[in-house]
Amino acid sequence: MKGNMVTITKTSLSTTIYIVTALMLSTTLVYFVVASQSYSEISQLTSQSSISKEALSEIMGITNELIFFTIVGIAYILVGFWMLKRKYHSKIPYIVAIAASAALIVFYIATRTVSLPTIGLQTDIGTIDTVSKILQGSIIMGSLFVLKLSKRLVTIDNMTRRRGYATSTYK
Repeated sequence: MKGNMVTITKTSLSTTIYIVTALMLSTTLVYFVVASQSYSEISQLTSQSSISKEALSEIMGITNELIFFTIVGIAYILVGFWMLKRKYHSKIPYIVAIAASAALIVFYIATRTVSLPTIGLQTDIGTIDTVSKILQGSIIMGSLFVLKLSKRLVTIDNMTRRRGYATSTYK
């Protein structure tokens, strides 16, 4: 009975890890699409023969967005592959994903409710914004589920070791 329980938990855990990784990579895609849009905006603004002071300020703001969205996209790729590599041997990539996704959601809410320096008060809430926040919320929930399942796997594994059943290599 315990062997079946461990197998079911490992299967559920592996499936959940792949789902969370797919969510991470999907979020990467969203951030790269936004970065691409920012790049297009910069290209249009800089193609003008004369650039006003207001346009220069706008170019700087869009450049900051481009850098931010690119860095976040790269970070999601790195953490996603870290999850695949470590699977259930380390909790750290899931904790990082939870913290980073939660921080980005809080930052998004802050930009819509408070006038932040160099950003100002953003009033637009687009489809791509909503999609990215849903993906990030799903990453948080999936990562929490992975942490819960991995804790259960360790508990079951420890029980099987105490009773003399076959042991597993999972920590």
